Amino acid sequence: MDTELKKKHIGLYVHIPFCHTKCTYCDFNTYTGIENLIEEFTTSICNEIEFWSLDNSYIVDSIFIGGGTPSYIDISELERIIQNIKSSFSISKSSEVTLEINPEDVTDKKAKSWKKIGINRCSIGIQSLNDDELKIINRRHSASKAIKSIEILKNHFSNISVDLIYGLPSQSIKTYQETLNNIIKINPSHISAYSLQVEKGTFLNEQVSRKEVIVANDDFSAEMYKITQKFLKDNDYKNYEISNWAKENQFSKHNLKYWKLEPYIGFGPGAHSYMENQRFSVIRSPKKYIHSIKKIYKEKKIKVKEKIKYLKENDFFDVYEEHNLKNEILEFLMLSLRLDQGIDTTKFKSKFDLNFEDLYKKKLEKYFCKNILEKNNKFYKLTEKGKLFANEVANNFVD
Repeated sequence: MDTELKKKHIGLYVHIPFCHTKCTYCDFNTYTGIENLIEEFTTSICNEIEFWSLDNSYIVDSIFIGGGTPSYIDISELERIIQNIKSSFSISKSSEVTLEINPEDVTDKKAKSWKKIGINRCSIGIQSLNDDELKIINRRHSASKAIKSIEILKNHFSNISVDLIYGLPSQSIKTYQETLNNIIKINPSHISAYSLQVEKGTFLNEQVSRKEVIVANDDFSAEMYKITQKFLKDNDYKNYEISNWAKENQFSKHNLKYWKLEPYIGFGPGAHSYMENQRFSVIRSPKKYIHSIKKIYKEKKIKVKEKIKYLKENDFFDVYEEHNLKNEILEFLMLSLRLDQGIDTTKFKSKFDLNFEDLYKKKLEKYFCKNILEKNNKFYKLTEKGKLFANEVANNFVD
């Protein structure tokens, strides 16, 4: 038997918080104007990775370097991080290694270097291929630069994911369909399409409050989602998760870990982890993060639970969640419903020692009647119509 199969598979996420400019809609833990911290920050990331070093009973099969804008920092910094991961963890030969990239950072020289240091999957933030829409949300690239950047990446990578946003200010059905048509011509292996969310604390929220911009309402966003579903299905992309479509065998291995509640460790300020059925995130401030890691990284804790306990006791966490049964069930249902396969009733029974069908018989009947859910062997999944109500359905199961 392959020795890899005997090991616990985990994913690693590395958060790079630096950005050249901030998009109006962004509520991620990102910062501009702190480039002077990059070198010290990279050392801190490497020290945190060293602290989390695990024995050979674990094997890493996905690495995702996100942000922020990881493509904004020097290749040498990224290489330091990747080399540190390789020296601290056992890495699967088939590991997926993703780098988030902004179009304006792409050159042929950089693409070659990213591949050389071990990147084998690119996730590029296009958002739109309409210059007016891009300017409104403060994206630095143009539509032509976005297309050119993907063409350059395709010369070096076979696995490229493109991010799109629908419901943008001033976006129409026509301009969104034009973006979809032009993306399809490039033929990326993976497409993520998200409905624009107006989050508190963002510049977009201020603009909407002052009525400087108007964003799509729920009905208009739902119409755009339906267009996305049909268009990408017609072009041979499988909707394997509510907001994600991919060619055959090109699903995001790393993101599937999130949706399937598989273990992963997050490094860097604000990064989230899910290990030993515990969910936690790192302190958000880059400066506090750098200061804190200096105190803890040399501490040698062998077991995962010991590491978590030590970090918690030394105030390294921004959030630490003690899950109760209701919350665990809600999370399981909410994440499962996002996936095309749906809720695995056998896994539900194994995880919670409860019979899903007995527990929710009346609610299942209601959702069948409304064409929200359908059954496929041991799985309950959302219909195409039901995908518009995923979170509402999950919440109603456990209310």
